[in-house]
Amino acid sequence: MDDTHILVMGGGLAGLCLAQGLRQAGLRVTLYERDPSAAHRPQGYRISLKDTGAQALRACLPDHLFDLAVATSIRPANRMIFMETDLRPKFAKDIPYARPGVTGLGVNRLTLREILMTGLAGSVRFGMDYRRYEPLAGGGVRAHFAGGQSADGDLLVGADGAGSRVRAQLLPGAVVDELGWALYGKTWITPELLAATPPELVDSFNRVSAPGGTAIAIATCRPLTPVPEAVARHAPGAQVTDVPGYFSWTMTVPGPRPDGAPPAELHGLARQTVRGWHEGVRRIVDEADPEATFVLRTHSARRVAAWDEPAVTLIGDAVHSMSPGRGEGANIGLRDARLLSELLAGAAAGGRPLATAKSAYERRMLDYAFAAVEASREHPFAAANRQDRDPSH
Repeated sequence: MDDTHILVMGGGLAGLCLAQGLRQAGLRVTLYERDPSAAHRPQGYRISLKDTGAQALRACLPDHLFDLAVATSIRPANRMIFMETDLRPKFAKDIPYARPGVTGLGVNRLTLREILMTGLAGSVRFGMDYRRYEPLAGGGVRAHFAGGQSADGDLLVGADGAGSRVRAQLLPGAVVDELGWALYGKTWITPELLAATPPELVDSFNRVSAPGGTAIAIATCRPLTPVPEAVARHAPGAQVTDVPGYFSWTMTVPGPRPDGAPPAELHGLARQTVRGWHEGVRRIVDEADPEATFVLRTHSARRVAAWDEPAVTLIGDAVHSMSPGRGEGANIGLRDARLLSELLAGAAAGGRPLATAKSAYERRMLDYAFAAVEASREHPFAAANRQDRDPSH
């Protein structure tokens, strides 16, 4: 293994994908995560990976783990439909079937995170509360953690999300706008609930909306292959949680953000919001797990200029958080991980300075990532709404 040591701050999808790519290339990497375990906080929701994200996973993961990610991916949606609160359609079209892993795949975030952790046990340190970095006089960097701990490396990568402490020190003038908020909930799928749910809400890309901006999108999250079966086939011994099928829903609610409200109160707000809507929607919200209801904040970073710090860089939401409107955030973060791991591996193999590879990554990343940030600010349903109004479509 090469003596180069990369320090990654943050164990989200981008940071873990980077760690996998670096290990695949034979580089030493240590990932530091503030949480005490992988499942410490709610791991949320379905993530749609497009070709960019899927191919980044393929490039960074060992083949058997990529196959496991595909096998446990969520059944693809077969229809796009936007509806009134009584489920009368405003716009609908079929979605051609695409084999998961070829052009993209839907994933349960916890499942993918656990797959990305497989094989990294000796390289991930939980309970490490990163505070600041210190450039070293002879080159390299030192990361400082709460409690007085520290670690030295050749390069530090901030993968610590929209509230990045690495970014705050590296780019103190960087601005991240808060765009809004939504309620997120999870409803476990039972045979009874599935039988009672209108087909328009199952295995579809949907949105049910009312005048005034209130809306809900409901995603059906059922793996192609049961998790235990997929693990036994592709990665025996991997520690991947068997997550039952569920509906995940995201609800936009007019009014002030309910800061500090406990999950049960947020669930009550969601139930109140859809009172009077179609009973299929109401039942999914009513039967949700109250403790799995939380506020989801949306952020959008403003473009930043290239920086001059040879031993520190950023990936994912730490540098380019964006609105979820176009579903690109995770995809761009995984693209970052692939690009950075490939450039660093090439530099190490060719005896070139890591700083040169890092700068090349930053030039390319800042261009494609902030183009995606700008595109994400467009209303995600604008095109569909235009078609809905235009009789020529």
